[in-house]
Amino acid sequence: MFEYIRGKVQRKEKDEWILENGGFAFRLRVTPFAQPAEEGEERCLLVRSFLKENGEFVFYGFEDEEEREVFDALREVRGINHRTAFKILSRLHWKDFVRCILEEDTHTLEEQGGISAKTARRLVVELRPILLEAGFTPASPYDAIFEEAKEVLFRLGYTPQEVNPVMARLIKEIERRNMDVEEVIKQALVRLGGRG
Repeated sequence: MFEYIRGKVQRKEKDEWILENGGFAFRLRVTPFAQPAEEGEERCLLVRSFLKENGEFVFYGFEDEEEREVFDALREVRGINHRTAFKILSRLHWKDFVRCILEEDTHTLEEQGGISAKTARRLVVELRPILLEAGFTPASPYDAIFEEAKEVLFRLGYTPQEVNPVMARLIKEIERRNMDVEEVIKQALVRLGGRG
């Protein structure tokens, strides 16, 4: 229904942000791992929406496409609905969650994700092939460079929808050429058309 919402943060309450856009205020649930936002600051969040039993919508906000992909994959697991998926990703950062699945670390899934041993095993069995097929890989020493470059591009005004596809194409080149942050940003800007 909605792909993303860009608006000013009007209020923050526990795990919810109120974003105002075009005279409408959207209440989005965000994990505690979201980058802090000041009231009045403009933010852009990718969205998933669900219709509750009482006819109201619940919106979940994500900072990047990979986080939303993990949420979507998690929801497809037997017995995991959108509420449970959000609860797990609020206890365990989505990158740590992916690492646990790929490395079959059921202990951390249980301890930090707050789920049973049976559910942790089921998540590994069902999600590992899906995440590998979607292009998720075990942690790399280049992850920090990758994330820092993305953050700079976001500050320059690019959206996750613009940045993520470019960075996904650059990731192999980053490792092959042993690129530093500055070089990654330069290469990304060339592909993005040089704005900034």
